[in-house]
Amino acid sequence: MSIIEQSAQYGFHMQETRDHLTGQTLRTWRHKSGMMVKVLPRPGFSKRFAAMTVPYGSIHQSFTANGRRIDVPAGSAHFLEHCVFSRDDEGGLLGKLSALGASANAYTSHTHTMYFFSAVHNFEDALKLYLGAVLDPYLEQDRVEAERPVILAELSQYLDDPDNRCYMQLLENLYEGHPVKQDIGGTLDSVVDINSDHLKSIHSAYYRPGSLSLTVAGDFDEEKILADLLEFLPERPGPEIIAIFPDEPENVIRTESQLKMDISAPSFLCGIKDPEILPHKTKSGLDLVGRQRAARLMFDTLLSPVSPVYETLYSEGLINESFGYHYACESSFAFLAIGGESPEPEKASDRLIELLMQAVTDGIDNKMFEIQKRAAAGDFVRSLDAVEHSGMVQAQCNLHKVDLFDYPLLYDKMDAAAADYMLSFLRNRENYSVSIVREQ
Repeated sequence: MSIIEQSAQYGFHMQETRDHLTGQTLRTWRHKSGMMVKVLPRPGFSKRFAAMTVPYGSIHQSFTANGRRIDVPAGSAHFLEHCVFSRDDEGGLLGKLSALGASANAYTSHTHTMYFFSAVHNFEDALKLYLGAVLDPYLEQDRVEAERPVILAELSQYLDDPDNRCYMQLLENLYEGHPVKQDIGGTLDSVVDINSDHLKSIHSAYYRPGSLSLTVAGDFDEEKILADLLEFLPERPGPEIIAIFPDEPENVIRTESQLKMDISAPSFLCGIKDPEILPHKTKSGLDLVGRQRAARLMFDTLLSPVSPVYETLYSEGLINESFGYHYACESSFAFLAIGGESPEPEKASDRLIELLMQAVTDGIDNKMFEIQKRAAAGDFVRSLDAVEHSGMVQAQCNLHKVDLFDYPLLYDKMDAAAADYMLSFLRNRENYSVSIVREQ
């Protein structure tokens, strides 16, 4: 009898769902330890994909575990990713995966860390190696000291990057105490302070099976994957982990700030803080994911190269092709950042705010919104055929406890009126701030 047939004996429970549009299947395996495995079978595909989702990012600098408060320096999440994913004298994780023909990568964001790889051959062997590296890494002080100069060099490069400096300056304008205002990599001083004990505390709290999720997509031996995973899983869940965030005011901290650097062209970023998502007013699940998707559709309608806002700014010579936007919306923070290079950054930011506030006051173009929505929904359905893309989207969905197949329903429920109401914070001038970088 296979492990799938004996799943209860091994501590697994399986639920299968099927997408009515594509006929594709998603199997969710839950182990008694709390570990969740999402399986996207793609029979006949040669490429296989796997991702480990860790719900720990740069903003989680304070948390409680077993009732004890733990504080770590800024940049600890990124430092831990480096230690797990490093290349040591024996080749490290990257070298060993490469020897198996696997292409691997990792990243740290404000809210999570992701380790992922794809392979055509030796997939199950590569995954077992990956599981061992993530669940049982070497985090002694000698590994920390080996990674520290690499991370310090990365941070020094970012300090010379005008786009990064402009963005970080904007976040400092928007937020008073929320750690989203700090660089994901930390500061030069905080990275110097990180030690082995900090990383071990994080790993024991957030890198335990009860917090993690594994996503696999492709054509593989599902029985072997589950059997290999059992080697790393405890009998019961670990303690509850609670992230701690400082109080955060609804209003921006500064309405404008400027920085002078040795640059070829000045630039600006206009930021709008959403007072409806803060540490004391959080969102999660489908509410959060629905807001993310609806907002991006709205901003595509308001700020794309075919929008009146863009066309006016461009025709007046205030922006160029570097103009763009970034919308960040997570459980405890949300903001919109818009801008780019400009020969007159103060004038460009003032004009942008004027045009944007007028556009949202007039109301969103329903026809354009529906066009954007249908295009996005179609693109999403077509993307399900791509093993790596669908696997990565599901891995990110795991953070919000939603599934890949929930997205079509979200698109069906979206309309311009609801999106307009959801983003009413754009109408309040007190939510705006501007960051400018100009020549020395």
